[in-house]
Amino acid sequence: MFSWSKKYFDRPLEAKMKEKVVSTQTAQGYTADGAESSLKGAISHKECYEHGRFVNNNCPPPGELDGFKSFVDSFYAKCFNLCKHVLRALAVIEGNMDPDFFTEAMRDANPQLRLLHYMGIQRKTLEAEGHWRINPHCDYGLCTILFQDQVGGLEVDPDHTGKFLPATPVRGTCVINVADLLQRLSNNRLKSTRHRVTLPQMTEEQKRTLEPDDYLPARYSTAFFVHPSPLTTITPILLDGEPTSEYKPVNAGEWREGVTRRNYTAAHLHNKQIVDEGKPLNSQIKAL
Repeated sequence: MFSWSKKYFDRPLEAKMKEKVVSTQTAQGYTADGAESSLKGAISHKECYEHGRFVNNNCPPPGELDGFKSFVDSFYAKCFNLCKHVLRALAVIEGNMDPDFFTEAMRDANPQLRLLHYMGIQRKTLEAEGHWRINPHCDYGLCTILFQDQVGGLEVDPDHTGKFLPATPVRGTCVINVADLLQRLSNNRLKSTRHRVTLPQMTEEQKRTLEPDDYLPARYSTAFFVHPSPLTTITPILLDGEPTSEYKPVNAGEWREGVTRRNYTAAHLHNKQIVDEGKPLNSQIKAL
C-alpha cells in the first residue's frame, strides 16, 4: 500500500490538483498540504487521497499511474471485509449488542479509505504553535482502522486528559480507534480515541543533534474510516439503571457530511494558495 501511496504523491502537484475533492458529499479525490483542519487556527501538514466504495471519479487518468485504481479498489475491499469483523468484536466488547448488530447498518455503507503522506518538514515548523502533522482530534464515524509505516509520530490521549502517549508502530499490525458515532451509540461506554501526529519519537542524541532547520523524514499511513449507511439513525443504547443519555439520535449521513464540511475550507475548493514561511502551500484553514 505504501509503495502505491508514494507513487501517487510523487506526481506533480498540478496533476494531483486536477483530482481534488470538490464535494463534501462524496469527499473523494486529492486534498493538498494544509487542506483540512478540525481545530480552529491549526495547520495540519499532510496531503491525502480519498477513495470510496461506490464513486471514484477523481483518480489518475488512463496512461498516468496505471494500476493504481485497481490496486486501491482491491485494498478497499479487504479493509471493508476486515471492518465487519472489527465491528462484530466491538459489539461483543460493548456488552449490550448482538454480534450482528452492525450488519444492516453496513449493507449500503460507504466507508472512506484515505492514503496519507506527511511530507518531509523542518523540525521548527512542527514545534511552532498551531502546526501539526495532524492536529489533535477524534474521528467521527464508528471506528477507524489505521496502517502506519515505521517513522512514528502518532500519539493517543485515551482518557481525553491532554496526556498523549506514543502509538509506536509494530510491523504487521494495525491500530483500531473508536470514533464519535460509536461513543454516542454506546452512551460513552466506549470512548472516541483522541489522537494526533507530531514529531516522531527521538532519542536524546537525536534531540541534541537535529537542528531546527533540519528536516524530519516523510511519513506514510493509510486509514479506513468506518461509516455506517447514511440512512442509519444512531440512537444511544442504555443499560439498565443508566440515566437518560446526553446524546440525541442523529442521522449518520447528515452527521458525516456536516463534520466533513466543517473540516474542509473554501480555499481548497477554490484552489487558492497561502504562503507559510516563504513557501507556497495549497491550503485550506477553516475557522471552526
